[in-house]
Amino acid sequence: MRILIVPDSFKGTLTSKQACSCIEKGIKSILENEEITSIPFADGGEGFAECLSNMCNGDILYSSCTDIYGRHIKGKIFTYGDTAIIESACASGLQKKKDVMNATSYGTGELIKTAIQKGFHNIVLGLGGSGCCDGGAGALSALGVVFRDINGEEIPYPKGKDLENIYGAGFTQLVKDINFTFACDVDNVFFGKNGAAYVFAPQKGADKNDVIKLDNGLKMLNAFLPRDVSNIKGAGAAGGICGGLYSVYGGKIKSGFDILSEACSLEEKIMQADLVITGEGKTDRQTLMGKLPFKISEICKKYGKRCYVISGKIDNVRLGDKMISLTDKFISAEYAMANAEEVLINKAKLLLQ
Repeated sequence: MRILIVPDSFKGTLTSKQACSCIEKGIKSILENEEITSIPFADGGEGFAECLSNMCNGDILYSSCTDIYGRHIKGKIFTYGDTAIIESACASGLQKKKDVMNATSYGTGELIKTAIQKGFHNIVLGLGGSGCCDGGAGALSALGVVFRDINGEEIPYPKGKDLENIYGAGFTQLVKDINFTFACDVDNVFFGKNGAAYVFAPQKGADKNDVIKLDNGLKMLNAFLPRDVSNIKGAGAAGGICGGLYSVYGGKIKSGFDILSEACSLEEKIMQADLVITGEGKTDRQTLMGKLPFKISEICKKYGKRCYVISGKIDNVRLGDKMISLTDKFISAEYAMANAEEVLINKAKLLLQ
């Protein structure tokens, strides 16, 4: 039997590569002589850059940057050929401290600027897992855009709370010659009820009043950007980083899943498999909106292939031909997260029983 393992990361516990290894170990412990292929995967969020770089035999650069609260950290830039792959989750990722009003995407802009200085003018930006909602104003500031308040004073490190106070923008110092491909797994617009603030800001620490302020701020920011992105699908990805950068630089907005799928010829590999195993940290209704396990299951349907899903937690959804959760009445979420490798290996054994 030809088995293909294609999971996302189990957020907070296992990378996609580690998940592949655990599932493979579990299967091999009960079956011999099976043809198993593992492909660490992502859909634009955490792990996307490493997956794409590995598929293309790329390399990695390290660079100093700042996180969403302005603290200095070491950032990663993955590369292949003349292309740099950067994740917004690297510098601008969600943290335990959730203060979206004081969070900025400035660090993501710093990584992009470093990549350009190193000679990488093709930038693939993975969008997902961000902890900010500044419409990309922070990233644009790092790339030379000057935002000003009503008094004409510069706003040097724009945060979520600053968006409502933007009354002007200057682009004369802008870093140029960037060819962007935006990799995202959502189609949310820049602002409005289906926009970055209303849909994503609450999970980043925003209360109802904050959401209204952020949404108004995104409208204000859009008014001073060179291109109206109010109706661009995906512009709301990563707290609007996609929309802000797209407005200034243009580029292509593509599914992160599709970018990786093309890079590794995923459909062809699924066609050749007898069984496909996928999974993620939590499978719920959001998964059905286009996350990785859903897309894998749809391709399996297309070619009449069995699809099994193994996830940290499964919340009242049906997907594929078989589903297994790492948590059950005997295994708590706390235990599963603390012992993720052991639990995943043991649960993987049940997939083929």
